[in-house]
Amino acid sequence: MIFLLFGTFAVFLLIGIPIAFAIGLAVLIVMTVSGMPFMVLAQKILHAADSFSLLAIPLFILSGELMNRGGLTIRLVNFAHSIVGHIRGGLGQTSVMSSMIFAGISGSAVADTTAIGSILIPAMRKKKYHPAFSATLNAASSCIGPIIPPSIIMILYGSITEVSIGGLFLAGVLPGFLIGTCMMFVVYYYSGPKYHPALDREKRVPLKQLLKDFIYALPALIMPLIIIVGIISGVFTATEAGAVAVVYAFFVGKFYYKGFEIKDIPAMLISSASTTAMVMSIIVFAYAFGWLLAWQMFPAAATEFFSHLTQNKYVFLAIIIVFLLILGTVMEVLAIATIFGPLLNLMGQQYGFDPIHFGIILIIVMQIGGTTPPVGILLNISCGLAQVKTGATLRFLWAFILSMMVVVVLISVFPSLAMLLPNIFMDL
Repeated sequence: MIFLLFGTFAVFLLIGIPIAFAIGLAVLIVMTVSGMPFMVLAQKILHAADSFSLLAIPLFILSGELMNRGGLTIRLVNFAHSIVGHIRGGLGQTSVMSSMIFAGISGSAVADTTAIGSILIPAMRKKKYHPAFSATLNAASSCIGPIIPPSIIMILYGSITEVSIGGLFLAGVLPGFLIGTCMMFVVYYYSGPKYHPALDREKRVPLKQLLKDFIYALPALIMPLIIIVGIISGVFTATEAGAVAVVYAFFVGKFYYKGFEIKDIPAMLISSASTTAMVMSIIVFAYAFGWLLAWQMFPAAATEFFSHLTQNKYVFLAIIIVFLLILGTVMEVLAIATIFGPLLNLMGQQYGFDPIHFGIILIIVMQIGGTTPPVGILLNISCGLAQVKTGATLRFLWAFILSMMVVVVLISVFPSLAMLLPNIFMDL
């Protein structure tokens, strides 16, 4: 049955069926062959969706929509450009910095890719950046979005594995900034005369303009601080933080930035509901997929296999990283986290890894899949914005993936890089 489950899923992906429906159809086929009543599938879907923690997902999606429509994105981009625009590859550096800042607001890599890419990719084209480089950079830097909190993937992973969501939020801060820093070095290299001979280096922004841009962006910059402080202090849960973010985003977007009118709210609600439906469809069908794997004793078999394969925790970790990188080329990150997250978390603890430390490693590696073709949704969105084929990005993509993997290796070897903030603020 396991071969049938994975086989049908692979076939549906190959013929172009959207991943949520590919997972759901594979589950239906296995249940039909096994003689299970379809009522069981309905029960599993309902059980997966009936989660207070997962309620944070639509709330953060809505808050991101409110802030984006409220004019937040362009102000953050302007502020980021004021900070790093004078460095070689100024607009490229701005793309990375914007993603790092925007990550503290949306929690979604797809939102980051669309919001920042729609502004910077056309601007980079005018400045004579290579279109494939612009697309690759936008997709890769958007991976930072779910690593620096708040993060939809962290909320999902924490809720299904019972790992502290607040702990994951804190553990993602330093690795997220390390990844951003490494990407800036990559941008600096590719912005040289070998790849971009026509680029003109921009002048440093005057201090007065920098302060002005900072003041304009300040309300947006405060939002992630409210969320993180509220969660780690116990004032509210991650889900309640999502509600706070929605209220805050509404008042900032409506009354401070004055970016939308009351009549625009229905359109924003519809857009958020559409995104939520896509995300939740993947989650609930992937949960049923994972349940079938458990029913077939797959977790026990996998655990026994690895225990015989190696007793070394770092060899185990290396195998899991390679597995997730390969899986990320054909499967969306939310589906990977839902199907394999509980199993990998259990196995990681058996090998002696701290669940928060192990979880943040998995989340970063899974997020890389958003940039790897053919499925990589972030890369496909960016290529659409830049009007280039995904194949043209491969000459640049490897360096950005390598920069993320360098950070994965660092936090694997030196856990304190990820665990410093959780240890300080949560007394773990």
